[in-house]
Amino acid sequence: MAQINHIHILPSELAARIVAGKVIERPASVVKELIENCLDAGARKINIEIQDGGRTMIRVSDDGCGITRTDLPLTLRHFATAKIRTLQDLGAVRTLGFRGQALSSIADVAHLEILSRAEGELKGSRLMTEDGQARVSPAASPVGTSVTVRDLFFNSPLCTSSLKSPAREAELVRQTVMRYALVRPEIAFRLLVDAKEAFIALPATPSERLAAVLGPETAAEMIEIDWVTDNVKVSGCVSLSRVGRSNRQGELFILNGRPIRGGLLAVMLERPYAGRLPPGRHPLAVVRIEMDPRWVDVNVHPRKAEARFSHEHVVYQALLWAVEAGLSSFPHREQYPTLDEPFKGESGSKRSTGGGLRVLGQLRDTYIVAQGSDGLVVLEQHAAHEQVLFERLLAGIDRANLASPVRLEFSLSEAERLLASLGILDDLGFEIEPVGEQSFLLRTLPPPLIHISPLNLIAALLDELERDWHLDEEHLREKIAARIACIAAIESGIGLSVETMQDLVDDLLMLWSPSICPHGRPTFVILGITEIENRFLRR
Repeated sequence: MAQINHIHILPSELAARIVAGKVIERPASVVKELIENCLDAGARKINIEIQDGGRTMIRVSDDGCGITRTDLPLTLRHFATAKIRTLQDLGAVRTLGFRGQALSSIADVAHLEILSRAEGELKGSRLMTEDGQARVSPAASPVGTSVTVRDLFFNSPLCTSSLKSPAREAELVRQTVMRYALVRPEIAFRLLVDAKEAFIALPATPSERLAAVLGPETAAEMIEIDWVTDNVKVSGCVSLSRVGRSNRQGELFILNGRPIRGGLLAVMLERPYAGRLPPGRHPLAVVRIEMDPRWVDVNVHPRKAEARFSHEHVVYQALLWAVEAGLSSFPHREQYPTLDEPFKGESGSKRSTGGGLRVLGQLRDTYIVAQGSDGLVVLEQHAAHEQVLFERLLAGIDRANLASPVRLEFSLSEAERLLASLGILDDLGFEIEPVGEQSFLLRTLPPPLIHISPLNLIAALLDELERDWHLDEEHLREKIAARIACIAAIESGIGLSVETMQDLVDDLLMLWSPSICPHGRPTFVILGITEIENRFLRR
């Protein structure tokens, strides 16, 4: 548990050096500031609760060192902090917070309640604000602090009008919690959204936390990086070239334990991916940078989201080397020899047979055996077809009109989930028209699904929407596309003609990512000619 440092008002000459600006913009901003206070207080367990997307209520509780009763009223004063005292402290900040702005800024736009007990105190204290007034009273409390924020922006209609829907604001809060869960894997985090558990992470190693936050399939596609120079240490995990996103939201940079925006760090991170990822795609990464805090100025942004390096070229070069070294064992895309450069030529032109792969036959009605220039390739027909359909769905395939629209009836909660996702489903080829509070007309389907019962299909998609409602739009779209591809793909145990198998091989090798299915399984394995010759003792 962190040592209790008493709160004080910063002297005017030091307060004048603090970069001012708007700290609280939305519920996720509140949660960010309160989580940072918890971590600075030495918390080992942090609970977050929100209601109505955070508009009605936000509560963040911890088991940290707590706030003494004498210090509690000072928390509402601007530039009141226990984390720095001198200009020298400001030049070598080691805590997440240091400006003394968070609680006072929250109190300016919401009703605030702080319940806290410092270690060594027999009784806790409660501070409550209302109508600009604050009062402190004794209260029962465990050691630690619980901050409750109610009626956010009650006095600022302009800020309220800029908020998104409760579901979207809740998702932004969830992303914030998950980001700090990656920053501090040894800390337990729990998030409740409208009394439902939306995220939980027990204390873990960095790799275990990565799997808990990103999912085991994604975590398995990431490799560790580690690079040390005299002044900078770069470590963490980055994704292989099989995994990419359309934006940089999957990139997290942690500087001395503080999450910061990427900026030029993101450029240096992505430079070694040239030729490994297609244009417009970005890797996933959790990158930790450790260096002397005197080399870093974190007092450059009102929300502490950016940093300025004294020797930035050293940091950027260390990151570049770390990622390049990590990826060195994984060749550029154009270096895969077994596929015989299947990406030559343009889509729609007459293709060579499977990019050099010629189908020989089928094994157990499940595996396709093909011959390539470097040996034998064995493809798993379901996984291969899944990946073909997945990439076509994300690229926007044609729609297939149903003979007549199908009327679908759902419960109120199911209808709400479906209504909120109509845009994503439309992108994937579903034309679904609301015709009542709980009724819909299904008019079109993606062509591969035309033979599947619409009712069973939509029921499966509703299950996916319920399970993954917390994901952002891009990731939810990918999850739904993966589910659709799995439903429509050729099953194992189905006999196929040589022509059908050859078409599937041709289609697979025209994809950007032919080697892995949407669920992370390989689509093919290679038995190289060298291995075959070794087994026959010819080498």
